[in-house]
Amino acid sequence: MTDEQQMLRDSAERYLRDNYAFAERQILADRGEPIDQSHWQAFVEMGWATMPFSEADGGFGFGLAATVPLAELFGYYLVREPLLESVLVAGSVIASGPEAARQRFLPGIMDGSIIATVPHPPDPLPTLLKQGDQLIIQGRLEYVPSGGSATHLVTPANHGDALNWVIVDLAREGALRDVFMTHDGRLGGHITLDVTLDPQSLLLSGVPAETAHKTAYHRAMLLATAEGVGAMQAALDLTVEYTRQRYQFGQPLSSFQALQHRMADMLIQIELSRSLLGAACLATDQGTDDAAELTLAAKAKVDAAARGVTQEAIQMHGGIATTNEYRVGHYFKRMALLASWPQHRDALVEEFIRIRRETN
Repeated sequence: MTDEQQMLRDSAERYLRDNYAFAERQILADRGEPIDQSHWQAFVEMGWATMPFSEADGGFGFGLAATVPLAELFGYYLVREPLLESVLVAGSVIASGPEAARQRFLPGIMDGSIIATVPHPPDPLPTLLKQGDQLIIQGRLEYVPSGGSATHLVTPANHGDALNWVIVDLAREGALRDVFMTHDGRLGGHITLDVTLDPQSLLLSGVPAETAHKTAYHRAMLLATAEGVGAMQAALDLTVEYTRQRYQFGQPLSSFQALQHRMADMLIQIELSRSLLGAACLATDQGTDDAAELTLAAKAKVDAAARGVTQEAIQMHGGIATTNEYRVGHYFKRMALLASWPQHRDALVEEFIRIRRETN
């Protein structure tokens, strides 16, 4: 990291450690509040929403290798606010669009007034219809991540045989939402669209749209992978601390060799995942030929490792880990949801095998 990037990471860790209390998070989640506005504004003021955008667009121009440490921290502290999804995933599509769209939407992404989300790869895609000079998007998207807290939806859509990307203001007439609470404390949504768009809402079409499609979902994979690494690290740290404090037969649990070996195995899985994530981010930033393979491998690895690590943490804590008031069980819940974002692990493995066969 450069000095500037390290400073950003350190300030983020200090803020989340000192201000993002788990108990307060749970109160807001239990109330069904979509985001904490005070935290959201603080994230923006500290520059987190401008990291990946080019200097020409008003950003810092950081690559993924420099921004995923913040995603790790979001996983460590169980941050509910979808800042990184809005900035790194939806923002990457907007940043690839025409200048008029960038000028209209990127300032809102960077100042926090726009909360954008990208759906799971929809099947079927929404449809774009041309009626005179107007463009209309129609379709239904289910289980949209952060669909209950987003102000805008950035989604692929079909217009004839061409893939397109559009941005939809969810406050417009014809955009309907069924909001629900997900088991990780966020607000998801089923979104039905029959919305008339203005010309600037069409971001990309044809080959650029197909490139943006791959870029957006690969960024989503790396974001979910980084958050998973952070969640695993937090689960291990809590487990180590708990076993030092709890006694059995007059000895702390941490002195038992069998538990030491299990925690060592957890650490090994975390470090393997972190190394693979770093390699995937560097390859993506440098545009190497193996970037897609490494991205798929990192996501598949973390999906498997996180399930094992968080389950071990719950088992070594015992019954307290299953309560809503204790953090460990919430890491398992978050990773269970991320296991299917943006695609299920089985689909990632199939795609990895296909790329390997084509390249070999």
